[in-house]
Amino acid sequence: MRVAGEQDGSPCHELSRPPDGSFKSTESTPPPITIMALEASSHQELIKDGGRPACSIQELSHILAEPMVRYKAILPWLSDDPDSEIGDGEIKTVFSRQFMRWWDFRKSQWDNRGIGDGEEGFSVFLEASRRRYEGMGGRAMVSAPSFEQTVRRQWQQKPASRQLPDGPAFPAYREAVKRRLAPHHFIRPLQLKENPRQQTKWTDWLEYLSYEQWWLEKLTAVAEPLEEQYHQASRRLLEAPRCPSREAMGSNCTNAARSSAASGSTQTRQRRPAKNVDLAKKLEAARAALEATNKTIDDFIRETVPYTHARKATYYQRHRVEWVVKEARLMETEMSQQSKPMKSNIKVDTKENKKRQRGDDEEIPPESRSKRGNKKMVAKVQFQA
Repeated sequence: MRVAGEQDGSPCHELSRPPDGSFKSTESTPPPITIMALEASSHQELIKDGGRPACSIQELSHILAEPMVRYKAILPWLSDDPDSEIGDGEIKTVFSRQFMRWWDFRKSQWDNRGIGDGEEGFSVFLEASRRRYEGMGGRAMVSAPSFEQTVRRQWQQKPASRQLPDGPAFPAYREAVKRRLAPHHFIRPLQLKENPRQQTKWTDWLEYLSYEQWWLEKLTAVAEPLEEQYHQASRRLLEAPRCPSREAMGSNCTNAARSSAASGSTQTRQRRPAKNVDLAKKLEAARAALEATNKTIDDFIRETVPYTHARKATYYQRHRVEWVVKEARLMETEMSQQSKPMKSNIKVDTKENKKRQRGDDEEIPPESRSKRGNKKMVAKVQFQA
């Protein structure tokens, strides 16, 4: 089950090889691109564009060393058991997947303003992708003629994520974002712009929160109708006839064998075929009951797989929304702390300025001013004499 995969529609390592499969370069053969180099570059570029990585690069290395102990820091970006092969792969690629998810959101910003077909959004994504691959040592890859074509294809394949396709492009979208943010009661205001590149990082993050909440609403809408089907399948499983246990079947067979071996009389030997027929019938009935039970279990699994996947996707998406909210709270705190020293400096400067505006005489008591004046006069007389 992939949370981001089903939503994003974008591969994580689209350019881990040259875009055209093989390109000619006059430079020496570049070193192989490692996953960690890609992750480090994705981490850096994510911060540069206003995103917030799930953890530090150093913390990611600790998580990889003990996935089951430390994975909670990146839980919102997982979609499977972190101890499984898939989960381990998701841990290794958390920053590159965050990068692609962030740009899925960026694409939605343009689409929800009705300007997704323009070149401005793509050009920004192209520059970010270029810096990302140059940062991981892929300059030869970036210089390949097909690089821009590959990035353009990525941009076009990103989901449109139009939240209000039938309404006015920007005004209705702005109201929908405000509605989703209202329950969180953020202090700093939301200031959406018709050109998203003119927004502050704070507004971008709030809009990103709305984007992830919108996905949670979509996933929940898929999971809820399937819940009743899940309960119905569970009831059928519980009400299905149970086949005889292995112990009971073994006991019946053992008893029949002992009875047959212990009877040495002619009468017992004459009854042996009848006992064998009875045992065969019991075994056939047990086999039929076992097949019916297996079919019931198979039906239950088949009928509940959609709900299980939908519920898992909703579970991880809910954690993602909670993480985005938590990061927004941290951003508000950071911005408040940054503004306090500025206010303090303004007060100090104002006080200093007031002191400078006052003359020296205002700070000297009248008696001192008279004494100073008398001393100056005496000194002047003595100098003239």
